[in-house]
Amino acid sequence: MEYFSYKINAHLIKRSMIIKFKNSVVLILIAVTVMACTEARLYRDGKDHKGTYPFAKVEALRKYLSEASGQTIKDTIIIKYDFNNETCWNLLDEKSDEYIARITNGTNIMVAMYKNTHPETSVFQFREKGKNLNKLKLRNTEIIIDSGYLLKNIFTTRTTCGTSLKLYPNGNYELIYSDSHFTAIGSPQKQN
Repeated sequence: MEYFSYKINAHLIKRSMIIKFKNSVVLILIAVTVMACTEARLYRDGKDHKGTYPFAKVEALRKYLSEASGQTIKDTIIIKYDFNNETCWNLLDEKSDEYIARITNGTNIMVAMYKNTHPETSVFQFREKGKNLNKLKLRNTEIIIDSGYLLKNIFTTRTTCGTSLKLYPNGNYELIYSDSHFTAIGSPQKQN
């Protein structure tokens, strides 16, 4: 009788472990699916994300940029866009306020130098509305907060470390996904 009881207990334990294992696998799959669908992606695929916007879209963008920045928009447009709830520069949040100010100032100087050497180009830094950004983005007073227009119409693919847009006068564009260091102004290219 004891042997029979042992077999039943072993069978119940084995069955219980199988059920727990299956439940764990299901929970892991659900978690992975949710994370894959909701988080910004880090793009390092080396692929070109190029195309041509219709004239009406380019004109609407130029109008929005003029209104949002108070500036006259030039022939070529470059925009660096950062998303709320991203983690690209979170490690720097542990640094001192002085350190953050030096990095922010360096970025703004780099943008100003680019503008000076490319007088026919408008360069902007935008970010999505929200407070869940790192210090580099929250404390940079040169970054314009998007009303939602750019997020809805241009920067529709969420990326980690932001996305940059190069828009040429003829409507040709290039999106640089996961552009953490604003490479869109680091290596200018001729219009295609």
